[in-house]
Amino acid sequence: MSESRYWSSLAYGGALLLSATLGYFLLRIPIQTTDCFTNMLELDGSFMDVMRTGIQPGYLRPGLWAQLKVVYDLSQGEYFYWFRWTAAVQVLLVLVPFAGLVRPQTAVAALVFPLSLAVLVGHHAFAWTIREAFPVNAYLTNVIFCALAVNLAIGTHRWWKDVAAALIFIAAVSSVESGLLVGVIVIVGYALGMRGISRAGVLTVGALIAGYFVLRFVVLDTGTPTLFDREASFGFHRYGGGDLTRMFPGTRVYLFYAYNVVSALVGLLFAEPRDGMWRLTRSILQGHLDLPLIIGLLSSTTATILIGRYTWVRRHAWRRWELDRGDRIVMLSILVILANAAISFAYTKDVIMSPAGYFYAAAFFVACHDFLERFSTDAAGAHVRSMAPALGVAVMLLLSVTWTIRAVGLHAALTQTAYKVRQQWAYFDGYIERKYTPVPPKVRALKTHLQSDAVIVHPGTPEMREEWTPLFEMD
Repeated sequence: MSESRYWSSLAYGGALLLSATLGYFLLRIPIQTTDCFTNMLELDGSFMDVMRTGIQPGYLRPGLWAQLKVVYDLSQGEYFYWFRWTAAVQVLLVLVPFAGLVRPQTAVAALVFPLSLAVLVGHHAFAWTIREAFPVNAYLTNVIFCALAVNLAIGTHRWWKDVAAALIFIAAVSSVESGLLVGVIVIVGYALGMRGISRAGVLTVGALIAGYFVLRFVVLDTGTPTLFDREASFGFHRYGGGDLTRMFPGTRVYLFYAYNVVSALVGLLFAEPRDGMWRLTRSILQGHLDLPLIIGLLSSTTATILIGRYTWVRRHAWRRWELDRGDRIVMLSILVILANAAISFAYTKDVIMSPAGYFYAAAFFVACHDFLERFSTDAAGAHVRSMAPALGVAVMLLLSVTWTIRAVGLHAALTQTAYKVRQQWAYFDGYIERKYTPVPPKVRALKTHLQSDAVIVHPGTPEMREEWTPLFEMD
């Protein structure tokens, strides 16, 4: 085995190991109450009827409902096992393509890879995505589609990749609105010199993008969600739809949209704000420090500075269009992050930025690898007496400690999520009685089944109350 294949194999092994550990914790979380329960009640109809459920004002998500229907029918009543194993496999399909994208081939790159995995799973955009115990997580599925698309684009061209790119785009865009990012990846990737997908394949995806907008806004006229559709954050508080409509009447709504875009972008890069709310700033103004949010700010800011440093160092090569694989990954990542923030104009939530979080981690890998390569060269050369080596060690120590805390904290948070979901199921009967009068037999049967799965068949561990949990973002 060649040296490069050896290091790449280790990276795939690390991705598999992390997938297994996260999968273990995901398999301990019951299916959520309320939204998940309501969605599952719609899955008894025919396949076409279920898909039509995803077509409603503000939304065009028949693909999501198709995924739910497939897993629901295959489960044959074993909902817990099928839906939770689906979540575990989804994580696997995110992390393994990540190893294929960054493809470490040297000892230094292999050292950076575990840290980049910590950035991926520890980032709040990814962490909160897998903490959602939905039957099938549409946002996580979209990350998979984006990961597959970029791996198709960056490799060697094969005829089947054009077909795969078109099918992935259709599946992504019909599942959640941010699936449009698959089209961004294919088109921008080709413009940056990624030739895994041919010009014909890129043109096909471009035509599908146009067709999507025609279908959504002309044929079906579903439009986009209004401010009434959901809660959202602005500044230091969270508001209901009615409050937002009063705060941003008429053309003032564009101020709210601009705020969402900026908040999504800044939040991804610096971990403040979260879900559009300036939580750390508010805690400081109130006279207390939120330690997990401070760790998030330090880790994300340092990683973002490292990516910014890489773009500055490579600026002359970029101007001459002398791009290597790392340059293309970073440039594509920057553009995907910007596009993902733009898509968040109507509603800011960390999980919507999960594809951007994936590319953020990829850009970090390239930037950190370059930083260590140059640092090791300087340390062995004329700059050994300067402050550069000490600064390099300090930066890597800060990144390693803070991102490890965030990555380990995800495992702790998944345990906390399992505890909370079981607690909700234990008191779910009152919700059912209030919502349905009388309670239909189908509703009662599904409630009893899922409640039994959550509380009796798959009992959980007690709530985590350890001395070190204050380091982790549990809520």
